[in-house]
Amino acid sequence: MTPSGPLFAMQLGEHGFWLRALPVATALPAAALLLWGLVRGRPLPALGGAAAFLATASVGLASLLVFDDSRRVAFCGSCHVMQPLAASLTGDDGSLAGVHFRRGLVPHDTACFTCHSGYGIWGGMRAKRAGVMHMVHTVTGGYELPLHLNAPFDISSCLGCHLEAESFRAVEMHQSAEVQQALASGEMGCTGACHPAAHPESALGGGGPAS
Repeated sequence: MTPSGPLFAMQLGEHGFWLRALPVATALPAAALLLWGLVRGRPLPALGGAAAFLATASVGLASLLVFDDSRRVAFCGSCHVMQPLAASLTGDDGSLAGVHFRRGLVPHDTACFTCHSGYGIWGGMRAKRAGVMHMVHTVTGGYELPLHLNAPFDISSCLGCHLEAESFRAVEMHQSAEVQQALASGEMGCTGACHPAAHPESALGGGGPAS
């Protein structure tokens, strides 16, 4: 039976309402001012400036909304190629992503972005750039199936959470200077050698009509 009650019914991230409301709240006045100026024939400079400011603000706020929503698992899984990967998060397949997701070790709504973005502002920017290219490949069909996992996986995403954990530092292999050097240089990755793959091979073949 699925648990119920106030705790499990909580809706987190109420800021999403404002992210959706503010672009509309600025776009509507901008459209009204521009329409009034067209009907009048020649808008007053102040009104034209206000309309331009509101329109710019609306675009900026809408971009912020897209940026926020694009971090969500639902967004990543909206492409048919990525649907099996998103679905595998809840499966008991032993994959590293599935284990982290089912145990609540990553935020459920932004699990993909959390592990693929790295840390710091540059990690987020690289992840967004990669995401844009993923969308370009999806639109143009410029991808090959099965999908290829990055090897080795960027361990900065792993170490950002695990590095200071006592359980991580207590592992004898993690204390080896040779292993640490191989990990730091990128010669070795966390997945594949010691830990299971991030995603199951069965989820790399794409899904939907094109599979």
